[in-house]
Amino acid sequence: MKIGSRVLCSLLLCGSLAAPGALAQANLTELSVALYAANPEAPAPPANWEVYRLLREKLGINLRFTMLPTGADGDNRLGALAAANDLPDLFEVRSLALFDRLVQQGQLAPVNSLLPQMPKRTAERYSDARRNLLVTTNGQIYGLQEPVTLSRQYAIWVRKDWLDKLGLKAPTTLEEFFEVAKAFTERDPDGNGRNDTYGFAGVIDFDTAGILPGLGLGNHFQWVYGAYGVAGTWNYNPRAFAANLRDPNFRRATEYIRRLVEARVIDPDWATMRRADLRTRWQQGRYGMFFESVGGLQAGLQNFHANNPGAELLMLPPPRGPEGKSTMGTYSSAGWLFAVSKRAMDAGKGPAIARFLEWAHSGEGYFLLGWGRYNVDYTLPNNVPTINTQIPISVRGSYTQMRWLAFNGNPLEMRGRYPEINVGGRRYVMHQLMAQAQRQGNWIDRTGDLVVKAASNQADIERYVSENLVQFALGQRPINDTTWGQFLSGLRNVRFEQYEEAAAKALRESGYLK
Repeated sequence: MKIGSRVLCSLLLCGSLAAPGALAQANLTELSVALYAANPEAPAPPANWEVYRLLREKLGINLRFTMLPTGADGDNRLGALAAANDLPDLFEVRSLALFDRLVQQGQLAPVNSLLPQMPKRTAERYSDARRNLLVTTNGQIYGLQEPVTLSRQYAIWVRKDWLDKLGLKAPTTLEEFFEVAKAFTERDPDGNGRNDTYGFAGVIDFDTAGILPGLGLGNHFQWVYGAYGVAGTWNYNPRAFAANLRDPNFRRATEYIRRLVEARVIDPDWATMRRADLRTRWQQGRYGMFFESVGGLQAGLQNFHANNPGAELLMLPPPRGPEGKSTMGTYSSAGWLFAVSKRAMDAGKGPAIARFLEWAHSGEGYFLLGWGRYNVDYTLPNNVPTINTQIPISVRGSYTQMRWLAFNGNPLEMRGRYPEINVGGRRYVMHQLMAQAQRQGNWIDRTGDLVVKAASNQADIERYVSENLVQFALGQRPINDTTWGQFLSGLRNVRFEQYEEAAAKALRESGYLK
């Protein structure tokens, strides 16, 4: 298959970055890069990955790539490396609290000097002054803040075949959601005669990739708080600014989650499961409804239909609460965030980092990092990158673990990343499902959250709120006026009022709170 002329041209231009053999092996720059696993289902790239060779020969870079585990485990890994003064040269940050802490500790380098060294990438990704303010301290830009290319892709998915079998309609309200979840748990929807299904599953997850999880139980439960009008961390009320957890409706939302738990319609392991566990179990067919991204759904469809012949999935709009409110949650217009360690910049690695990122932005680097092996992992019919779904994600995913450095969200890319998939007798047009999730989720833009710097004791604040809400939800602690009052009063012990005041000041000064 021929590569389109424009694509071929860009590949050739990228290939001319350096004459063959011009960069001697002795002059290689050692460059360590750590990114969260783009494809958790797949291992790291193999040692003979073509990218390693090309970077040595064309850019004079000896790349050492490390995959960070998803979620809090990845944040903890970076925190441990920082404590040992052993941060990678270039790495991804998903915890804003961690990013702020690394800036305060002096472990990150300003990246201002890198921007003119990668003009194409900077023009398309790092030229928005307001977005750069999100990662600016004392006039210095400490992060490479990408524009969002993939957000609001999360939804609740329901087994339509189970609805049909039990004579139920897709739920539209919290009450209907509860009744459907109860039926999925108690009425043997898979017909195997065993009590082995649950109505709903989500996990405690604070991944900020395209969604803002807020304080408490994370992004998988934001739709519940949204149904009560308290999604996200802050209320953005200029006349009475406060954290949403102070709103009486925050308690009511927590009581609803407690109700799901007490009725045993949610997987009892929800508070300790990882995202990978959730994905394994919905693919096995254990849940009637579950929280998942469009990308996560796409990656699991083959396994799901192999395990559940005749199954059918339907995307649910977020259920409405008692006052008719609904949202899947809050999101930011800022995308991936990459940082450079001060140690790397002090060692003179800045130019190599800029060369690498510019290479990854377009042409050869874009296709290799973003799509993998041409004519193996993908093809280019009509210049639309098209994934070869015959190769399982557990194999081809190894070659695109660094894709977030390349992808930019252009329309052809979105069609290529989220193609039409026919599996199990069902047709899924993934890019249409992506648009549907963004459209019907009633998402709330809270980009302003990113200007709120982490408190000096941010980990204590987050731990206090999360642990208390988990105890309330699990029934380890009753929810009544006394216990809830104790929870709110205890916020003083973690200096939460000062955090609120700092948030209000930052949001007003940046124009997000008017």
